[in-house]
Amino acid sequence: MLIRLRAIAERVRGSLFYIPALFVVAAALATWLVTTADERYGPQLGDVPILLSASVDSARSVLSTIAGATITVAGIVFSVTVVSVQLASSQFSPRVLRGFLRDRFSQVVIGVVVGTFTYALLLLTQTRASGIADGEPAVTRNLGLTVAVVLAATAILAIVAFIDHSARSMQVGEIIARVTQETRDRIASLFPPPGEREDIVVTDIARPHGDAHVVPAPRDGWVQQLDSEGVLRALPPGASASLDVRIGTFVTEGAPLVTVWPPPDDPDALNDRLTGAFGFGRGRTMQQDVLFGIRQLVDIALRALSPGINDPTTAHDVLVSLGAVVGDLLTRDLPPRVQRGPDDRVLYRPHDPTHADFVHRAFDQIRIAAAPQPGVVVALLHTLERLNGVVERADLSGRAEPLRRQAELIVATFESVGHLDHDVQRIRRSATAAGLLEEI
Repeated sequence: MLIRLRAIAERVRGSLFYIPALFVVAAALATWLVTTADERYGPQLGDVPILLSASVDSARSVLSTIAGATITVAGIVFSVTVVSVQLASSQFSPRVLRGFLRDRFSQVVIGVVVGTFTYALLLLTQTRASGIADGEPAVTRNLGLTVAVVLAATAILAIVAFIDHSARSMQVGEIIARVTQETRDRIASLFPPPGEREDIVVTDIARPHGDAHVVPAPRDGWVQQLDSEGVLRALPPGASASLDVRIGTFVTEGAPLVTVWPPPDDPDALNDRLTGAFGFGRGRTMQQDVLFGIRQLVDIALRALSPGINDPTTAHDVLVSLGAVVGDLLTRDLPPRVQRGPDDRVLYRPHDPTHADFVHRAFDQIRIAAAPQPGVVVALLHTLERLNGVVERADLSGRAEPLRRQAELIVATFESVGHLDHDVQRIRRSATAAGLLEEI
């Protein structure tokens, strides 16, 4: 149940429909409240100086103008949003689109605009119900009309703020910072600092052999969430299970999901319990998938290093952010590969990424793409140097081996391109000064 609730929350947060829909409902409720207040307390409100005075025809004209203008502006807002999404997709990476769709400020602005339209339209129908009393137009201080004008002014300011926000959010630095912060927040929530993990970790239990039951994937999709404790609770007492997939992988219907030893007495019931501990979706999310955040940053760097764009400065900015993300990962404990649950239940997670996997996923492709750019290669080595200092200060020097291996690969890749001896020597000096290689 918790997995499903999280999936629903993720869909709501990444949709441009739900927040504006709430504003529409709120606008309808506000119309009812305001018209009720006007009917009951209209004479008493007549002496309030801030309320507008208008005849029925004037009020209808103002409300018609507000409704027509706001629905037109709503179309412009949606157009600007679509253009921003297209530009981000083509210039940076299709995977950063979710950040634009999840932008709460944009959702609220759209909600304000469509809410103002809804309020003006509904109030217009109420105003039409009024009429001319005794052949003379009724002139009153109208609370509903005043609120409509205030909402229209608010919508105008929101549109100006939206344009400014959209212009700033399209800057590559803003996109990199947003992805980096979201990834670091996810790391902090998923992985505890060393020594603070409360899982029951087992290191001396061998993976069982013999007859086993394979739980098939119920449908196609990306593995977005996994409740490891739910998997352990779903197993029969004394049973063992091995995860055949990891978070962030795509599975097809019927593909192996979990292998269970020994085979259960009721395979169908076990299948239902175990598949309920997984969350599937049409795309990757950052709910539990830290590698997806790294993937987005790497994509931006690769696009910047492509011959068509050739923007090494952006690649350098990405390396700084990747250094922060990988530094967080190297100084935190990852989920155990073997975990014991109650009643001698055991869960194996052989496909979970290690610290070395995170390092390679962050730098391997950039290392290859940056080989023709000596400046980017130097920046890459400096990033590894900073990471080496991070693990040493955290007294985790045993996790520096992937960094040293990456430095060796960087130098070898750079030399294989065929640069001048001057550039090759420069890279060798940078690698040696980083303290990751004793001799090159």
